[in-house]
Amino acid sequence: SKIERNLSKINGIHGILVALLNQKAEILYDPIFIDSKQIIQSIIDLGFDAKLLNEQQQNDNLNNDLYELSLCLTRPSLSLLNPLQIESSLEQITGIKSAKFSSSSSNQLLIEYYGDQIGAREIVRIIKSLGLDSYPLDCDRRQQFEHRQQQHRELLHWKHSFIFSLAFFIPSMILMIHHMTGEHSFHEHLLLSGWSKANFLQFLLATPVQFYGARYFYYQAYKAIKYRSLNMDVLIMLATTVAYFYSFFVSVYFMLIGADRSPKTFFETPPMLLTFISLGRWLEHIARGKTSEALTRLMSLKATEAILVEMDQNKNIINEIAIDIQLVQRGDMIKVLPGTKIPVDGRVFDGNSTVDESMITGESRPVKKQSGSSVIGGSINMNGTLLICATHIGRQSTLASIVDLVEQAQTDKAPIQQLADRIAGIFVPIVIILSMLTLIVWIIIGHKHLNIIQTYNIEHRYTKMSSTEMIWQFAFQCSITVLLIACPCSLGLATPTAVMVGTGIGALNGILIKGGSALENFCKINCLIFDKTGTITYGTPQVTEVFLFGSINQNIIDYFKQIFLAILSAENQSEHPIARSLISYCQNIFDYSKNLCH
Repeated sequence: SKIERNLSKINGIHGILVALLNQKAEILYDPIFIDSKQIIQSIIDLGFDAKLLNEQQQNDNLNNDLYELSLCLTRPSLSLLNPLQIESSLEQITGIKSAKFSSSSSNQLLIEYYGDQIGAREIVRIIKSLGLDSYPLDCDRRQQFEHRQQQHRELLHWKHSFIFSLAFFIPSMILMIHHMTGEHSFHEHLLLSGWSKANFLQFLLATPVQFYGARYFYYQAYKAIKYRSLNMDVLIMLATTVAYFYSFFVSVYFMLIGADRSPKTFFETPPMLLTFISLGRWLEHIARGKTSEALTRLMSLKATEAILVEMDQNKNIINEIAIDIQLVQRGDMIKVLPGTKIPVDGRVFDGNSTVDESMITGESRPVKKQSGSSVIGGSINMNGTLLICATHIGRQSTLASIVDLVEQAQTDKAPIQQLADRIAGIFVPIVIILSMLTLIVWIIIGHKHLNIIQTYNIEHRYTKMSSTEMIWQFAFQCSITVLLIACPCSLGLATPTAVMVGTGIGALNGILIKGGSALENFCKINCLIFDKTGTITYGTPQVTEVFLFGSINQNIIDYFKQIFLAILSAENQSEHPIARSLISYCQNIFDYSKNLCH
């Protein structure tokens, strides 16, 4: 909400949408007034790290001929060449819109080109003529890999933070339970003036957690305060810091005055709170990681290589070569062997086969393909060789469109999430004000009506508190409690997590959910209409019953074995769906009989 609120005020920015858990932002802007570098710097100035993932002008989105090619330059002499010369040389080529070296790597070159004027293989040939070798990179897979690496690092961080805090929380909790059960001798025995053994042990257990285990919270809280964007980390650090330093200073004060008892402290609060918050963050990152698997599995459907064929004037194949999928151009003739993935969207030029499109369309029954039929990249060619003409490549393919749809769905904000974001923006300041008011009000009430505090303070019988100490201790306890209750607030996390997990799990099961609004409106549904195969039914033929007609003159088990063995032998080489169901049934029967023998 901080980013959206501040950037929307900048001249030239017409729209911004931030996906909290995806760690992405989509920004619509006018390049006449502002560019992407200025936008990134504006986000950094607000206290967030930011880098450009993808930039496309609005007019280019309407141009289906604009493609991207990411190349890695490998010639050792690359360092001797001027990157600006390489970029300018390529941009002078007809059909190449732009060529830019990556800001994160000096040998990665991103090229935007018009597919109706030049092709990827021609670009690679031109780069080679400049004295450089290159090979294509899959930008989507690289971004997915970098994102997974970042998630893994964060996951390990919160896991270690939780384990570290837990190691100090368990003995601290044992001491607190020991105190609550009524065994007070250990807690009243003074190690120093004003320091009981229990208080000193609690202090030793709380200190590492407060200053090492909570270092990340301190860092995030500092950035939030610096850029006037109060968040949950501020509440966590306020609660733990106030509890720790109040307990420390009151114990030191009792030691300086030579008190014969130890004061009431809250040293158990930092280990307890930070352990549970770290556990929550750890579980949150686990859920986030599982959700990102949806996009990873969708991307894995894409083939990595294609067999490019060259044909003579009589349409006879004269040459075949395996090339990277990134180098396939529109209009290329691609050979697809049985059992392999179809590399790109295209149209069948020659051949007959059946294609399993269930991963893309959900239709589990193999679809017959012949000359003129359309095929989808990522689907599996079943039993015949196909020669296809590539029609859609790169971001224009069906599979890429599905991936984009899932990403957009995870970025979309449900109406309830937009409300939660608005509330979260003012939630933290309100909680801090309420905590301070709680402290002041209970101090005033205590001085005027001490009996009210004595009613709640059941420990005054054995701690021998003075009235002033009892008032301040109880007021601080109530004030800290307000902060503690607000710390694990789910306003900013529960809704986006639910949207992200819902859309991710749906994608893994072949259900594309178009954003949080669709999920929110799902509760209003009173009638469901299912697609046919693969939802209510299995989607593939299955043997349900076996009938035997006529008399049997031998052992029935041996007789059935002979029948199933004959069926298995007859159908084993067939790819027909019914044949595959018979083979599966016979194999299951033989496996079952082997298990019975064992």
